[in-house]
Amino acid sequence: MRTASRFSIKTRLMLLCLVPMLVIGWGTWNLFSQFQSQLSSYRVITEKITMLSHITNVTHLMYQTMIGRTNGDDIQPYLAQLDQELNAVNGLLDTQTYTGLIGNSGLLIKNNVAELKNLAREVNSASASNMEDYGQWSFDLIYELLVEIQKRSNHQAPSEIHTLDVVYDDLSWFLYWMQREVWFIRGVSETGNFDQQQLGQYFQIAEREQQHLERFIDTGASTAQLDQIVKLFAQQDFRQGALVRDKILHQEVTPQELTGYVQSIENRQAAVQKLFMGFSDHLSRQIEQRVASDTQRITTISAGVALVFVLLLILGLGTFYRISSKLNRILDTMGRLREQRDSAKQIPIDGNDEFSDFCRSLNHIVQEMQAHEAKLIHAKEEAVAANRAKSFFLANMSHEIRTPLNGIIGMTEILASTGLNTNQSEVLADIDTSSHSLLMLLNDILDLSKIEAGSLTLNPNSFNFSEMVYDTVNMVNSKAVSQHIALNIQLDPALPELVIADEYRVKQILMNLLSNAVKFTQDGYVNVEVNYLDQSPPMIRCSVTDTGKGIEKSKLTTIFEPFTQEDGSITRRYGGTGLGLAICHELLEMMHGSIQVHSTKGLGSQFEFMIPVDLPTDQPAIAALGEYTLLINNNSNYSAAIRRECQRLGLDLVETNTVAQLAEIAFTSSVVNVLYCYSLAQSCRADIAVLKQRFPHAKLIMLQHHLFTNKEVAELVNGRITLPFLGSRFERMIRMPLVSSEASLNQERPLLAVDADSTSRILIVEDNLMNQKIATFFLEKAGLEYVIVSNGQEAVDIVTQGGQFSAVLMDCMMPVMDGFTATRKIREWEAEKGLKKIPIIALTASVLDEDIAHCFEAGMDAYLPKPYKSKQLFDIFNELEVA
Repeated sequence: MRTASRFSIKTRLMLLCLVPMLVIGWGTWNLFSQFQSQLSSYRVITEKITMLSHITNVTHLMYQTMIGRTNGDDIQPYLAQLDQELNAVNGLLDTQTYTGLIGNSGLLIKNNVAELKNLAREVNSASASNMEDYGQWSFDLIYELLVEIQKRSNHQAPSEIHTLDVVYDDLSWFLYWMQREVWFIRGVSETGNFDQQQLGQYFQIAEREQQHLERFIDTGASTAQLDQIVKLFAQQDFRQGALVRDKILHQEVTPQELTGYVQSIENRQAAVQKLFMGFSDHLSRQIEQRVASDTQRITTISAGVALVFVLLLILGLGTFYRISSKLNRILDTMGRLREQRDSAKQIPIDGNDEFSDFCRSLNHIVQEMQAHEAKLIHAKEEAVAANRAKSFFLANMSHEIRTPLNGIIGMTEILASTGLNTNQSEVLADIDTSSHSLLMLLNDILDLSKIEAGSLTLNPNSFNFSEMVYDTVNMVNSKAVSQHIALNIQLDPALPELVIADEYRVKQILMNLLSNAVKFTQDGYVNVEVNYLDQSPPMIRCSVTDTGKGIEKSKLTTIFEPFTQEDGSITRRYGGTGLGLAICHELLEMMHGSIQVHSTKGLGSQFEFMIPVDLPTDQPAIAALGEYTLLINNNSNYSAAIRRECQRLGLDLVETNTVAQLAEIAFTSSVVNVLYCYSLAQSCRADIAVLKQRFPHAKLIMLQHHLFTNKEVAELVNGRITLPFLGSRFERMIRMPLVSSEASLNQERPLLAVDADSTSRILIVEDNLMNQKIATFFLEKAGLEYVIVSNGQEAVDIVTQGGQFSAVLMDCMMPVMDGFTATRKIREWEAEKGLKKIPIIALTASVLDEDIAHCFEAGMDAYLPKPYKSKQLFDIFNELEVA
């Protein structure tokens, strides 16, 4: 059964139809072959009987011809009849069936027939004295003909037909020997006595004659025929002839008796000839009737079998075609349903069989499914419309909430610079933290809405993955310090300098995981490990491990669902909406990445995500510094990371555990940089004094653990770095020129590089008064001049009337004329006048991708979402080289 199930129904159906048809066809072919062979045997037997009949006639006519020639009678009629009979024999020899049966014997028969014709022509002109020889010659030729004809008995015929064939052979031989006996007696009667040789010949003739007569009577004669034979042989002539035959055999016959016997035997031969020719005709008709009957029966059976075969063929092919065609239509309809195509048509119903019932049921199912699909499409359209309305609502709400939130965050930064006392600073810090928490919540809700609506798009760009990790971990540093949580970063040395991915979304994923790790960890550490997998495509695996409260195993499958946390009570204790992990999961799916979690309740958790990245064609080459650098690690846990950074920058590094071990080092060059790892176990002031005395011209850089910073001690060095935040921070510090420790630490580095003689002016295009105040405060803080306008039309007018500005801060949503239209008009005017483009920076509370895209399509150079801080604004100024 399992083997049969491997074949399709069509194949099995074809085999089911073809195998019986082949078997029936094979049987029919064999039956037809047998019937054909039987009919062929019937034709051969019929032709054989006909030929024997002609040969019997030839024997009689030849006898009459020679007797007539001896008596001097006219033998032409006999010769004409004889020629006809011989021609008939030749005609039968030419038939295909008989020729195929007798094979090479046909040539001998034809030769004998030809000799008989020649003999007949010679008899016509021969003398009476030669008739004895001609008679002997003719009977010998006829004997050979009978032998060749009768030796080809067909055993393929039915037994009854074969028996009749044998009986007819015996009858033909009986007539032949009887005719020869007459000719023999007639020849002997002319001499008057028998010699010993003639007596033997006569005995042989009489014996053969008696033998075939007895065989005929025993095997084929009917009761009526026996009665006729008995009646004939009971006549006086036959009894008298029998007595003379006995005398001949005992050599007691007189010449007078022999002469009288000749006349008697001729009369007897004529009577027997007449009787047995009647038997022959009857037997021939009997055989012909039997052959005709069997032929009709065979033809009827053959026609019936052929009709059955044709009916089976029609029925099989019709059934196969119907089932196959219906299956094709059903499978086509089911395939269209599976592929959810609208063209799933109704299956035509043509008949009233089981397939028709099945098709009716399937058509009903198709109708129901199409109706259901139409309802689903309608419901989907309504859901999409509702979701679009929700997204529009969220976008509007986001814009409206961000505008006052920009005022809160901006004014908080302004207030922080006014010289507050400690308590006031702490309250202001709480306001700032709450504002940013509200901003993160708003961003999460908006991102989730975009993901659900399918409108969130990825924007791959080339970025430094290591710097992204350092920046992201640094963002949770203050929270980690407040909870006394150690932060560790482990980067794979094989990690490329630049990779291509959506930096903002990768950073968002890592930030969510880090925020959760720090939030749910009260003591211990949070570890970030990054590994590079060099495969196709390249992959980056990033894991965030903490020693926090952990997650129940039963909750691991649900924590990636929106608005879900490990425990409902967690929301009240730790805060949060439960959106972070859901957003991470959806973003990673969009990136074709993955995320998994391993956690033990009470011991901590590990979140690990993998993302595919592309690599830029060219990686940036870092110029090797080659500076002789000393590292005093004080057994710091970050020694390996520091050594790796020094190797990356091409520094010639010498390392020792403590300052006391400096005497053991043989320095081969002047030390340019001294890296000192701050340790609570060492006297830092004393170590720094020794280092300054030993290396007065070296740059002294202190590396402090983020949990154990000492600002007083840090004032004694040229620069300081907070561990584990290395990367570009470490590189900038190494490349920084050597200045005094007081200058490097007490002088505040400006956020914006502005020349003293700069006359830069910034055009602020903003309709909201609060946003105007924040922007002006930030610009005043950087020492920049500004001009304020309230809508896009005023901005276009002031620019096109010759106003000179270093940059434009353009709000997008304003009355009279929006920022997009204003930017386009300014760009058109610049192109018309052939002027250099003014940097235009979009300031908008919208964070929708399409709005951001509209900013750049309109011709803006940068985008800054509200709320923003002064550092973000000045970073863009530096990037665009505004001042």
